[in-house]
Amino acid sequence: MELKKVFLILLFLIGLDAKAQGDLASLLETAGSSIYVKSMATDQLHAFVKSVSSKHRKESRQLRKIFNGMHNRFLKKYEAYSDFDEIFSSGHYDCLTATALFSNVLDQLHYSYDIIETNYHIFLMIQTSSGEVMIETTDPFRGFITSKEAIAQRIQEYRKNIPSVNHSSGYLYQYSFSLCQEISEENLSGLLTFNQAVKAYNRHDWVACVSLLEKANRQYSSPRCESLGLLLIQTISESSLEENIKTDCLTRLKSFRLKKSDSFASN
Repeated sequence: MELKKVFLILLFLIGLDAKAQGDLASLLETAGSSIYVKSMATDQLHAFVKSVSSKHRKESRQLRKIFNGMHNRFLKKYEAYSDFDEIFSSGHYDCLTATALFSNVLDQLHYSYDIIETNYHIFLMIQTSSGEVMIETTDPFRGFITSKEAIAQRIQEYRKNIPSVNHSSGYLYQYSFSLCQEISEENLSGLLTFNQAVKAYNRHDWVACVSLLEKANRQYSSPRCESLGLLLIQTISESSLEENIKTDCLTRLKSFRLKKSDSFASN
């Protein structure tokens, strides 16, 4: 009977590890990572989680150790629109890739948390026995926030949806909508794929942008997908693409135009 109980516990633990590995694989897949990079990332993250695991440390202390350890071990330099696998190869990250990494670690350590998405930012709210903790991944010095007043002030700033980072290109697309909402872990892969679509758009690779936007929209149908879809329709219509390629792209993007029409009809 004891052996059976131990066997069932082991199966449960193996299942948890498999889920965490599956989530990590999905995040790495958004960057088209090689088998070598996936293996390296899995090993590095496994070692990190093991180093911060403790049954006796208070939740807030463990979270602080995780936060500091993440920045010391992985998050070296902020770089807008970084790929998720760059965290493991160069230490480059942005708020989305760092939040995705934190989410994976928190899952493995069984924390309860919410992922909050705004137009230009994303952050974590973690529930602990001593109250909520906000983790702002792009601020290694002041990004671990436990004060209710400080958390409320940060959230108020994020609700304004004002970009806080000056991109080197000098250009930042202004969204016509206003987001401040909770999203799921599964949505993170969609947002990472969406960023790949944005990068394809910025390098004028319209065909790749269409494919990536379609994939992102399947993973997470968000207002930002619709916004980029409408912009892409206009861009491709005015582009010098061959007519057959242009027609194919516009046909594939028709759903974004229809979605916009439905939105107007409901208002």
